[in-house]
Amino acid sequence: MRAVRIVAIAFIFMGASLAWVILGASVSSRTDASLRELHEQVAGLWGSELNQYAPTLTIQETETYYETDDKGKRTRKTRLVYTQMVPDSSEVKVSLKSDIRRKGLLWYRTYAVEFDADYTVTHECTREPYLVATFRFPSSRAMYDDFQFAVNAKEFSGGSYDYNEIKNSIALPPGETGTVHVHYKSRGLDDWTYRFGDGITEVKNCHLVVDTDYERINFPPGSMSPTEKKETAAGWELTWEFKKLISGFNIGVEMPEQPNAGTMATRISYFAPVGLLFYITVLVIIGAIRGQNLHPMHYFFIAGGFFAFHLLMAYLADHIEIRLTFAICAVVSVLLVVTYLIRVIGAGFTLKVAAPAQLIFLVLFSYTFFFKGYTGLAITVASIITLGVLMHITAKVDWEKLTGPPETVLKAPQTPPQQPAQPPQEPGPPTQPTQSR
Repeated sequence: MRAVRIVAIAFIFMGASLAWVILGASVSSRTDASLRELHEQVAGLWGSELNQYAPTLTIQETETYYETDDKGKRTRKTRLVYTQMVPDSSEVKVSLKSDIRRKGLLWYRTYAVEFDADYTVTHECTREPYLVATFRFPSSRAMYDDFQFAVNAKEFSGGSYDYNEIKNSIALPPGETGTVHVHYKSRGLDDWTYRFGDGITEVKNCHLVVDTDYERINFPPGSMSPTEKKETAAGWELTWEFKKLISGFNIGVEMPEQPNAGTMATRISYFAPVGLLFYITVLVIIGAIRGQNLHPMHYFFIAGGFFAFHLLMAYLADHIEIRLTFAICAVVSVLLVVTYLIRVIGAGFTLKVAAPAQLIFLVLFSYTFFFKGYTGLAITVASIITLGVLMHITAKVDWEKLTGPPETVLKAPQTPPQQPAQPPQEPGPPTQPTQSR
C-alpha cells in the first residue's frame, strides 16, 4: 500500500476522532445540565441523602454552688451540669430497599429505609441525675413514618425541633440502665450513612446489621467495610460488629445505579476512536495480505458508519431505554457498513473479516461500558487477542514482496536524437556503357 494512502487514512481517522470528541462534549453538557436541574426536584419529591447520627446520651445533674456579691453576701444557687456518656451497647437494624425512579430522561437512586435501634447506658452520678437523649434527624428534607423515640419506654411527647433535633429525658438513678429506642420508616436518595458522631468517636459493643434487596453493593468514600457479609435470597446481609472502637470513619451503603443514557453515551463516544483504530488496522493488514486494499474514500464512509452508531445513540436515548437504544444503534451501524462493503469488495471478505471485526471493536467494546469496573479489563483482553491473531496471521508474510519495489517516477517519452543531414553529393562523370563482345 502506498504511503500516500496511509496518510489519507490517518487523516480520516483523526477527523472522525475529533467528531467523536465534539459529540461527547455536547452530550456531557446536556446531561450535566439535566442532572443539576432535576436532582433538586427529585430530592424535593422523594427525599435527600440520609445521614443518620447515633443519639447523643448525656447525664444531667443539678449542682449547688454559692456566689458572693460585692457586699460579701453569699447566695446559694443551682445549675445544670451535663456529662456526655458513651452507650454501653448499640443494637441497630436497617433495611434498605432500592426503588430506582426516573425523572425526565434520567434515573435516580432512590430507596426506602426502615431504621430500628436500641441503645443502653449506665452511670454512677449522684446529684438528681437525668438521662437526656438527643436524636438528630438524618435530613430535614425527608418524611418519617411510624416514628418512635422512647427512653425507658417513655415516648417523645412533642417539643421543639431546633436544628433538626429532639430531646427526651427521664430520671435515672445511679447504677440503673437506661434504654433508648428509635424507629422510623423513610425514603432517601443515593446513599444511606450511619455516623457515630462528629470527628473521632468512641463506640462500645456495637452491632449494626443492614439488609439489602439488591445484589450489587458498594460503600461510599470514608466509610468502613462490613466485618461480615452474607448473601441472602434478596440481596445481602451486612454486619458491622465492634467491641470497643475509636474511629472517625462512618458506616454507609450506596444504592445500585441504573445506567443513565447521557452518561453512557458520553463515555462510549469518547472511547470510540480506539475501536475504529483497531478496525482500520485489521482491514488494512488483512486487505494487504489478500490483495483487497480499500481506497481512503472507502474508509471515510466506514468511519461515517461507525459515527452513526454514536450519533443515533446520543439522541435516541432521550426517548427509549438505554439497552434497547444500544441494540437499535448497533443494528443500524452494522447494516450500514456491511452492506456497503459487500458492494465494494464482495461478500467473502466482508462476512469473514469486516463484519466480525465491527461486532468486536464497535459493538462489544461499547457494550462493556454497561459493566462498571470491567470495561478496561474486557477491552484489554480483546486487544491482546486481536494482537495475537494478527501476529500469527502475518508471521509468514514476506513484507518486502507485499509492499513491492519503490514507486518509479513516470517521465514523458523522449524522441530519439536525429542524425545530422548529409550534404548533397556532386554528380560524377557519366559512365560509358560496356558492350559485350
